[in-house]
Amino acid sequence: MAEVIYTRPNIISKGRNTRGEREERTEDILVCPESLGDQQQGSVGTEESSKSLGTGRSQRPDAVSPTKCQIWAVVVLLGLLSVVMLARLIGLAVQHTKTASMDRDVEQLLQRLKNVTEQRDALLCQQCCPDGWDKFGFKCYQISNVLGSWNESREFCVSHGADLVVVDSKEEMDFISRYDSYFWFGATDAAGGGMWRWVDGTVLLLDNPSWSRGGPVGGEDSNCLLRAYEPNQFKWTEESCETITLGLCEQNVIN
Repeated sequence: MAEVIYTRPNIISKGRNTRGEREERTEDILVCPESLGDQQQGSVGTEESSKSLGTGRSQRPDAVSPTKCQIWAVVVLLGLLSVVMLARLIGLAVQHTKTASMDRDVEQLLQRLKNVTEQRDALLCQQCCPDGWDKFGFKCYQISNVLGSWNESREFCVSHGADLVVVDSKEEMDFISRYDSYFWFGATDAAGGGMWRWVDGTVLLLDNPSWSRGGPVGGEDSNCLLRAYEPNQFKWTEESCETITLGLCEQNVIN
């Protein structure tokens, strides 16, 4: 009788080969070293547990947690965002600093201009008027001592380095009201067209509150400006240029 030889399958070698194949497949996949080590340890632990227990028992899978690579990626991304935000804040701060610096420079220039103007005005106010002239602001005033027409009174003022008075403000009008006499002002409409002008070329408005009776009447021969007489008021009015009276001369302070 022929012997029947039973060949026992090499379970151990087969198992080793299978494990070797698993390890080779695992090496072909690019993963993080940390996760590979965890997977290998988990595989070994599972095999050993299966061998030791002998029977498979259902177990609850562990919760999936982020790997170290994923955590580092998030950290790097947050770091980049922080750098971008910091650069933007620095840019805004520099821009704000430039704007504030320009504002300070403008304020300093305006203050210097104000100081220079005040110093100039103070120096001008310290200047003197000729003897017999009255000073107000930056001007000197004197009533002519010769009677004459408007043109003759102006010639007298010009011969003394002055001209007939030009009123620039209410304050000046209040000042010259101290002279208690009739006198010529330096304004006329002799050029025609109903346009009144001061001797310096500026226009005398017809609605100026210093006009007597609210404005010029428009007489044909009344082309020069003369002080008007109104009780308790100081006004001017139009008058014939040939009227004989005094003139009020005005000049700038002596430098």
